[in-house]
Amino acid sequence: MARFGDVLAPADRVAGALTAYACGDALGVPYEGRPPTGDGDEVIETPRASERWAAGATSDDTALTLLAARCLVDAAGRADATAFLSRLAAHDPPVPGMGPSTRAALAQFRRTGAVPDDREGATNGAPMRALPVGWSVPPEQMDLLVARTVELTRATHRSPEALVAACVLAGCASWSLAGASAATLTDRAMAVVDIARPVCGDASRLAGLLGELVAGRWCPPRTGIGLDAGETVVGVLHCVRGAESLRAGLLAAVRLGGDTDTVAALVGGLLGARLSAAQVRAELPWSGGVSLPDAAKVCRLAAGLVALRQPVVRSPGLRP
Repeated sequence: MARFGDVLAPADRVAGALTAYACGDALGVPYEGRPPTGDGDEVIETPRASERWAAGATSDDTALTLLAARCLVDAAGRADATAFLSRLAAHDPPVPGMGPSTRAALAQFRRTGAVPDDREGATNGAPMRALPVGWSVPPEQMDLLVARTVELTRATHRSPEALVAACVLAGCASWSLAGASAATLTDRAMAVVDIARPVCGDASRLAGLLGELVAGRWCPPRTGIGLDAGETVVGVLHCVRGAESLRAGLLAAVRLGGDTDTVAALVGGLLGARLSAAQVRAELPWSGGVSLPDAAKVCRLAAGLVALRQPVVRSPGLRP
């Protein structure tokens, strides 16, 4: 069995994070939309079908996160909201299960050919696909991380709360890959809120929820984690802070109820950055029943994202 926190090459760890993200997604799918559960570990970890998804299937969360990663790698880190929507519109077969903000933005893009310029889109689809940005930017370049995150996120989510929430989880992904402990991610998340505010606008709800979490006053909603971006971020960090292992973190995420596939996927993406893909599969034996992304493609994406993590020398007209 792999040891949690083994020292690995960054590309191996990003591949582990992407694999753990997909595993968390699949684990949460059968519980999506349900209230918090008291099911035992073995029950939760037995792949089974839901009304929408086959047993072991991953959802739109994995599909859109991989799409965001490909956009970054193919464009050498030059995030582009129009390119993201163009790829999403051309996706064959269409990505099933997309949330309301993404569906609305995609429908408008198909009508107009332009990225919406409103302040709509406040759901958790924004932080859901933000981790690849963090894997592509080192912690000492938070301004670049915010710029890349905002550009990719605004394709579908443009409210300040959603934009800042995406920046927070991108920042956590960057620090996690750099070796920051799970316990410190919440404090660093608070710092990202301040860094992102001048670019994204005020996210007072998210800031308040993070403050409650830091102070030990945050309690998971009795009805489960909703589609609210801030609530999702805090639910993820709550699980990450208390997890002794990847497996424990994923189980805790599913037990929160609500949007379990998104929360568990994000928990997997943050905790999985300490393991290789093989170590993730070894720690999660049930992952053999998951329809994981192609391993070779995951490795190529991971290597591409890590290659972008080198210091950027700014020049006039360089777009993040």
